Amino acid sequence: MDTDWFRDRLKERKLSQRGLAKLLELDPGALSLTLRGLRKLTTEEAHAIATVLNVATTEVLRRAGVQVTDDVVRVKVIGYINRHHVVTLYPPRTHDTVVGPADCPLGGYAMRRQSFGDILDGWLYFVNGSEDDPKAHLHQFCVVALETGDQLLATLKPGYRAGTFNLINGSGADMLKSDVRVVWASRVLWIKPV
Repeated sequence: MDTDWFRDRLKERKLSQRGLAKLLELDPGALSLTLRGLRKLTTEEAHAIATVLNVATTEVLRRAGVQVTDDVVRVKVIGYINRHHVVTLYPPRTHDTVVGPADCPLGGYAMRRQSFGDILDGWLYFVNGSEDDPKAHLHQFCVVALETGDQLLATLKPGYRAGTFNLINGSGADMLKSDVRVVWASRVLWIKPV
């Protein structure tokens, strides 16, 4: 049992063990025994925990010490990113799928870099898929939605004016936009060459 992994995921969600037990309608003592490896995790509990933690059930099972071999995750490619870090979404029902990382969260998606002649052309960016408060992702590489409706791929930094953000390119060398209002941010989890 990878207890530290479970504790880290709970901390990320700002959730206590007791709070998780309540969400699962499980006795807190039983959950404590499970997370210490003294009680076997059921597949129903693994699925419920995966849903709460927004990770794949196979990852929960793997972290609980169960040997998992069937963990291929298909992820929708919902759009592309150009050389200026602008996101363009594909029309609904036209999404390709690709094999994603085994621990890709439910609701996660991929975007392809389309910038002919660029070294990153064709690379895939796997995104967690949750539309979070941008303050939760300061100094992280994210897909961000602006008040204008535009979406960009950028690292979020505090803006110069209250309630705004500066958007920096992935390498941190250039400012893409300054003092913009960001509606939500979704963290980039992995970048994979094709």
